[in-house]
Amino acid sequence: MRTMRVLVGKISDLPEGSQKSVRVGRQSVLVVNHQDQFYALRNVCTHESVPLEGGRVEDGQITCEAHGARFELATGKATKMPAVKAVRLYKAVVDGEDLYVEEL
Repeated sequence: MRTMRVLVGKISDLPEGSQKSVRVGRQSVLVVNHQDQFYALRNVCTHESVPLEGGRVEDGQITCEAHGARFELATGKATKMPAVKAVRLYKAVVDGEDLYVEEL
């Protein structure tokens, strides 16, 4: 089975603190640059299926703007109610100056 790899863009186009969503197959995936580390997770809150894009990122977590649910960027684990289910993770891959997302 072949791993799906999608180009996000140049790493210079996603500076510290920024977010960008891309399509991986039929899914929207959110790529976040937090403390110069790239994270990729499904762009949907597991509480009410609203996009996570635009949510506040701090302390390695992203907060859903709709109801305040919070998820760890590194693990996808839900850390604050009302969400209890983890969000799906993807792999962010730096290859030279390019940033890609791969399915795990």
